[in-house]
This record gives sequence, C-alpha cells and structure tokens, in this order.
Amino acid sequence: MARLMKTTLMTVLLAGLMAIGASTANADPVTFTTSGTFTCGGCSGSGTNSVTFLGGMGNALMITFTGLGSTSLNTPTGSSLGNFQTFVSGSGSIAASGTFTLTITQTVPVAGSDSFSATFTGLFSASNSGSGVVNFTVTSVTIGGITYSITNNPLNLVPPASNNGITTVQGQITGSAVPEPASMLLLGTGLVGIAGAVRKRFMSRAE
Repeated sequence: MARLMKTTLMTVLLAGLMAIGASTANADPVTFTTSGTFTCGGCSGSGTNSVTFLGGMGNALMITFTGLGSTSLNTPTGSSLGNFQTFVSGSGSIAASGTFTLTITQTVPVAGSDSFSATFTGLFSASNSGSGVVNFTVTSVTIGGITYSITNNPLNLVPPASNNGITTVQGQITGSAVPEPASMLLLGTGLVGIAGAVRKRFMSRAE
C-alpha cells in the first residue's frame, strides 16, 4: 500500500513539475517606449533629443536620437532601442561631446521607467571620414521583472555619408521565469486529491 501511494505521489509531482516547466518557458509579453536626451556645453538643444554644434565658416553638426513608439514584444527577444543620426552642413569637421540618457518607459507587465547613462564624443564631417562614439556607463536596467540590456557598447556612430548617418542601439530584453498561478494551483489541487483518494482507499481496507 505504501509503495502504491509513493508511486502515485511521484507521478503527480512529475506532472506538476512538467506543468511548471512549461509555464516558465512561456514568453513574457512586454510593452515599452524609449526616448533620449542630450546634455552638452557649447551646443544648442541641450536637454532635448536633438543637439547642434556650430563650427567655423557656417559649419554645423546635428545629432538626433529617435526613440521607439509603443512597442509590444514577447520576451526573450532582441530589439532596437532607438537610432542616432548625424548630419553635417558645410565642408569642415566639427567636434562634439557631452552626455546622453536613454530612458525606457514600460507599461506592460508593470508600469515603470529607468535609464541608461552614457557619454558621447566625436569628430564629424559631411564626408565619410568622421567618427564618434557613445559609451554607455549603465548597460542594463530592470523594470517590473523585465531586464533591458544594451548589446552594442561602446556604440560607434557612423558619419552622415554612411547609412544616412543612422546608428541603431541594439538591445536584449528578457523576462522573469515565474510559474503561472494556474500551474501552481493545478499541482496543489492534484496533490490534495491524490492524498484524499489514497487515504480513503487505506481506510476502506482497514475496516
């Protein structure tokens, strides 16, 4: 009798663990937006997503960050977190430097926001010889159990003549593997039911 009870309980436990394993493998849906802010001295637009540095003889360098609108994905997944774009007017080279903040605002599964901090420097021209870099000092943040990580850091900004001056911030988004409440309830209910059935059979044989 004890052997039968042990075998039955092991079967139920195995089924419950399989159900939990399947539930943890399910993707976690996430909905979020991104935005960016530059801070710099000697530029116009500091505190916004687009800044301009002026050079001699009417030269100008503009760096713009375009974030994502409301984006819904199933984790784990890779995703763009937004794009930088450089534009130079005139023929000379212009230096740029400052700080940058990339903010993630999440609405699903839990509302909240957090930010990646970075510095940026560069020497850009309208030709394909310019170069710049964004160095993220914070590369991973977690909001409501969802982790966002930047995967291309430091980020080398391309000059205007390459890919229209567009450089993408690549990210990896992962969720927390938490068993679904339904699976836990199923396991608990199964154990209680089996225990009751075994006890009933044991009692009937004892009479």
